[in-house]
Amino acid sequence: MPDSELSFDSIELGKLYGPYYYPLADRFARFLEAVENEDEDEWHTRRSPAGPPVAPSTILGVIGMRFIDDVAPVPPGTLHVRQEIEIKNSIRSDRWPILYGEFTDKSEKRGRKRFTFEAKCRDNTGLIMGVTRVTMAFPPDGEAETSDRDRKAPERKNELTAISRTLTQEKMTAYSEDSANAKRGKSIHVQPDIAKAAGFETTVAQGLMAADYIGEMMERQLGRAWYEFAGLSVAFLAPPLCGQTLTTGGRLAEEHEEGAVVRQVYEVWCDNDAGETVAAGTATALAIPKA
Repeated sequence: MPDSELSFDSIELGKLYGPYYYPLADRFARFLEAVENEDEDEWHTRRSPAGPPVAPSTILGVIGMRFIDDVAPVPPGTLHVRQEIEIKNSIRSDRWPILYGEFTDKSEKRGRKRFTFEAKCRDNTGLIMGVTRVTMAFPPDGEAETSDRDRKAPERKNELTAISRTLTQEKMTAYSEDSANAKRGKSIHVQPDIAKAAGFETTVAQGLMAADYIGEMMERQLGRAWYEFAGLSVAFLAPPLCGQTLTTGGRLAEEHEEGAVVRQVYEVWCDNDAGETVAAGTATALAIPKA
């Protein structure tokens, strides 16, 4: 683990990092446990269309975060504000992901400095898995400007099979225990005293857990199409707290032809039981037109 924390000033745009090897075999079962993916088709635990079991595609988000840890741990209280995932192929459990990445942007918004880190992922056979793009905001230097974004969930009609999960500390710890901050006892996701020192009433789940629930919803909706040439882009709008129940929703927003296939665009979201939207964005996939 690097000795010093990541800072805004230390970020070098365009500098290439890698290769980073993610220990998928070691974390595979623990990840499934953390997100409670029941896997109706058993693709994650038995056979899949790719042959061996495959990981949920949204694990690319976690892999990107751990890659950042390998560069340098972020300061406690750094918030994940956006996640983009481009899915190219299934992530097989019998192979290991290899990533190269770079910081592509750094800026300041509402009193918080932020950065974007993009990494391309392939497996050990050379097969392209996809791209993960992480945007995070450092803790404010002083008093940050309060966001004028309304977190109250708007009236929306869900057209997909919703996923509902209650955030327990056990699951949150399973999800975040391999992070650099958890290992050094400075995680707002694992250590309550650190979360309170950062201004939260209790521990905060990684926003990516909401993205994983959205991913499971899309997996149930699209099946194999969610594992090839699909994508997810979500903004994290409110911190999901330990004890809250998160529920996903989505609807087909548009379809348009791309050659012999159709690009489907879904509006997706995840709300907590306090009536707030914690994550919202779009999911896309290619589908074969019906005859």
